Amino acid sequence: MTNEGDGYFKTMKFKGWQKVSLIDFPGRIATVVFTGGCNFRCPYCHNPELVIGWEKLPDIDEEEVFRYLERRKGLIDGIAITGGEPLLHQEIIDFIRKAKSKGYPVKIDTNGAFPEVLTKLINDKLVDFIAMDIKGAKDRYAEVAGVPVDVEKIDKSIRMIMESGIDYEFRTSVLPMFFDMEEAKKIGEWIKGAKRYVLQIVHTVKTLDERIKEKRIYLPHEVEAFVPILKQYVESVIVR
Repeated sequence: MTNEGDGYFKTMKFKGWQKVSLIDFPGRIATVVFTGGCNFRCPYCHNPELVIGWEKLPDIDEEEVFRYLERRKGLIDGIAITGGEPLLHQEIIDFIRKAKSKGYPVKIDTNGAFPEVLTKLINDKLVDFIAMDIKGAKDRYAEVAGVPVDVEKIDKSIRMIMESGIDYEFRTSVLPMFFDMEEAKKIGEWIKGAKRYVLQIVHTVKTLDERIKEKRIYLPHEVEAFVPILKQYVESVIVR
């Protein structure tokens, strides 16, 4: 993870920041920082500005984030890191170390494509919650992600997270074109025994691929219909 050829960017600058969130870090009042850049091109992505053209967004220095947290000490009790794909960045581990040294629990969002970085975070006890996207069943992963995907790495991340002892959730954004009962069963088998699986309703107000706006989306009650199927495999299934 030393150069762009390895799939990592050389510099770490946040490209977005939600100063207070009650929903991004379960059980905590968190500040949410967004990294720029992603190795996937999911057509329904609702943060397209963090995937393409993110380099043009203003930088938010980590010291600005820490100064804010110092002023809000006792009010903010967690840091959620999302993107983009945070694990693309070399500096993510150092940033998390600083956050932990200041007493903040850390949640990381990831697409699971970098199990070697996850290994470091887990082994060094640097994260308190991991949210990992599962784009689809193994045989359609590249289709949903929009790029070729090493599914073995995705599988390794899944197993590592489930065995880590760290609080976690897996989650899938569900669209009829990518997700149906058959897909639900395949993913259920894949993550069988998982603690929590979240089905995310896709909103198409803002998407990476404009053509997605023309596609049918699931209504909440349609997504709820998948829950009984998935509960055969997973302890808790949530529609969000």
